[in-house]
Formats: sequence, structure tokens, C-alpha cells
Amino acid sequence: MKRLMPNSLIEFLAANRNCQKADLFAITLPTGQTIYITSGQWDITVPFGTPGWNGNEDPSLGFQTTTFSALGFGKWTRGTITSEASFSLAAGKMSLTCAPAAGITYPGLNAGLLKAALNGLFDGSLITVWTVYMPAGPPGSGYGAVSAGVETKFFGTITSIAAVDRVHVEFSCSDPLYLLNMKVPMRLIQSTCPWSFADSNCAVAGGAAAFTQAFTADTPSTQWTLVPTSLFTGARAAAGYFEQGTVKCLTGNNKGLAQTIKTSANNALGMMVPWLLPIQAGDTFSVIAGCDKSAGTCQLKFNNLIHFGGAPYCPVPTTAI
Repeated sequence: MKRLMPNSLIEFLAANRNCQKADLFAITLPTGQTIYITSGQWDITVPFGTPGWNGNEDPSLGFQTTTFSALGFGKWTRGTITSEASFSLAAGKMSLTCAPAAGITYPGLNAGLLKAALNGLFDGSLITVWTVYMPAGPPGSGYGAVSAGVETKFFGTITSIAAVDRVHVEFSCSDPLYLLNMKVPMRLIQSTCPWSFADSNCAVAGGAAAFTQAFTADTPSTQWTLVPTSLFTGARAAAGYFEQGTVKCLTGNNKGLAQTIKTSANNALGMMVPWLLPIQAGDTFSVIAGCDKSAGTCQLKFNNLIHFGGAPYCPVPTTAI
């Protein structure tokens, strides 16, 4: 990946052979929240208008003044960024290591960072890395003075966990070229529908809102089973209506997380896997109807056969044509 360094920073480095540097990380989590972290010893603030600064953008105001925390989310460091100039589609890669201190929790949840990583709460996070170079000296006179500019080092996605133990987790990151490392054509001829329910291809009448139900968890609810305080009505009360659907937590310990529904019967929703944190009476959720991607369900349950994307009459793979 080509490095981006403003001219003012090049001039600063030419004139200051001895200087300090620190990496800055902006990680946009699957919940939509962005955390700002530095590998430096103390917090670093990048002011609005700093040369090379292209993070924390406000559509109407531009790139905002941003403070990167040195201790708020533990100690974060990166490995070497590897890239190559070739005719292949090999993605640039980088390792990212987090060693959280005791008591540091995942933003918005009462769960530690290591537990959150094990449960996939960093999967697919977008990450941008910058490096700042500062004059030698303590905070105030040297450290934290980033007026010379910011160098863009890396932009990509957290793709997997390389290692995790009781004290640290190491993520593998790839730049956007990794998205090209997939089979072509992407869509296979298959009997089931390839669309996600209520997306633009599915185009079911009324959209997702017409098949979404908000509810509040009642006392019997557990991490495996959600019991609403009020009964589902109409078609939504039918057994199996929400099976293979998605339920999202709106308030409570698991706010922002979502789960797949395994069973839907007797006014209770059974989870495919348990919620990360305990469910409490009063937590609120939204649930969307499930779709098994078959032509029969598309017609009988949603009256949407015209948008069905599968090929139910194609031969099975073992049949010679």
C-alpha cells in the first residue's frame, strides 16, 4: 500500500533526525462505534486541519479534532505492514495486537475485550492506521506536537484472530484487496434463494419494517430463550414464523448485538447460540421474520415469488446433464 505523507512532514523529518513517533488507530466496530487508540505512552490529539489528517470526518465540517487514547482500551501495537507490487491480487497484511488491562470493557457492553474478541465482536471491523512524528521532549514541548503532519499507513479490515490467550489477542488485518480473493462467478445456480430477506434484491412488499416486531423481554427470559412481555399476534404468533430470522438487542447488556433464531413457538424465541451477556427483564429487542430461502416459503409466507432468486428446478450437482 502506498504511504501518504504530506510535504510538511517530509521537511520535518529531514530537519529532525531525532524525533518521537507513535501509531494512531481508528477501529470502527460492527456496532457502528469507532474507538481511537494510540500506541504512544500518553494520549495524542490531532487537531482539525493537521496536514495529512483524514480521519473522523464530519460530512459538513470536515476532519474533526480527535484524541487518541493511550490507556483507555489497553496497549495496542501493530506489526510490519506487508505488501507487494505484482500482477496477482495479494492483499497487504498487518498484525494488530491488543493487551488490555483488567477492567477494560468492550464499548457499550459489560464484557472484557478478550471475551468480546473470542465472540467475534471485532470481526469485520474497519481499521485505519496513521503514524505521527513529534519533536524530542516531554508532553507539552515535544510529545503530542503533531503540527508537522500525519502519515497514513494502512486501511483495511480485521479478518481473523491469529492468537489469543489470557492476556492478549492478535488480529490479522488485510487491505481491501482481500475482497477480490473470491471465486468468480460469485453467484451459484442453486435451488435456494441467494438474497438476504428484505434486501433490495428480495424487495418484499413493505420492506423489512413490515415483518419486524419490537418487544420487551419478560422475567423468564434467559441467554438461550427470549420471552416477550406481550404475546405475538396474527401471523407472527404462528409456530416457526421467526425461525432463521434475526433478533437484535436494542437496550440492555447486549445492546447492539444480534442473534439468529433457532426456534419460534409458544411465544418464545430460542437462540442458535446464547447471548454474550445475561438477559434482564426490561431489555428491549427487535426481531424480523425468518426465511428458509425456499420457493414455497417465498410464495406462501411472503407472497413474493416474483422476486425469488433461486432455481428450484435445476438438477442436483450429482446429476449428469
